[in-house]
Amino acid sequence: MKKISIEQFLTWAFTQELCKVGSGIDYGPSIAGAWGKVSEMADLGTIIDRSPNGYGVIPDYMAGGDPHPDAVAAGDAVKRLAARGGFEIGDGWKPFPEWSDDLGLVAGEVASTVQALRLKPDVLGGRHVVNLVVTYAILGRGPDWTVERPEETMVSSKGKPLWFVQRSTKDGFGRSYMFETDGFDRKKQRPMRGAYRKYQLSAPLRGAILSRLDWQLWQDALETLHRELSGKLHSSTLLPFIADRAPWARSRVFTQGIENA
Repeated sequence: MKKISIEQFLTWAFTQELCKVGSGIDYGPSIAGAWGKVSEMADLGTIIDRSPNGYGVIPDYMAGGDPHPDAVAAGDAVKRLAARGGFEIGDGWKPFPEWSDDLGLVAGEVASTVQALRLKPDVLGGRHVVNLVVTYAILGRGPDWTVERPEETMVSSKGKPLWFVQRSTKDGFGRSYMFETDGFDRKKQRPMRGAYRKYQLSAPLRGAILSRLDWQLWQDALETLHRELSGKLHSSTLLPFIADRAPWARSRVFTQGIENA
């Protein structure tokens, strides 16, 4: 039997075999109708029906026959990932452990992004994981988690750093609360007492945070698929697989923060 990695196996299944599902070609009694559709494609220069099949891939009208049973087993296992439920991001999750963060700007952006994600459960749901597996099986690679650390810059306006100060006030119920406001005294042309500078990252990190989250979800899915398919294939043997959930932090101690809910 052919020995193959889970990643290579999924790429084979989704790019060479599962695209046969819904192609409408079986080289049997309906061959005339099948070639009629191919002829239409040649005449119009496009595929008539671009809807994905039940495995999330576009049918290949030039492909013939039934998909390999091993590919069908892979496709069914991937579809079952949708029923696993959602995922939770653990408190203190650090997708950039290789970066210094003395001012807490990175941690702050991670926290705000995680808070937004928790309000959108579909982003961490099983269907999203299925889409990840199918997409990167077709691409033949995983999510791109590489990113350069943004610089820390002072909050400025028209090239001039701004000053800020904390003030106390009361709401309509008499409750006190603090708020931040302009800390520069325009009359005296100097910062107010207790004023401070603020820093910000030179570029947003939300995209990079989502990419590293997707990488970890993808690795978790590969681990599940490897476990479900190992020893059950007809023509292939899956090579051992160990999930690499944080390739960006190989030299650091890193605690996985993604858990199945």
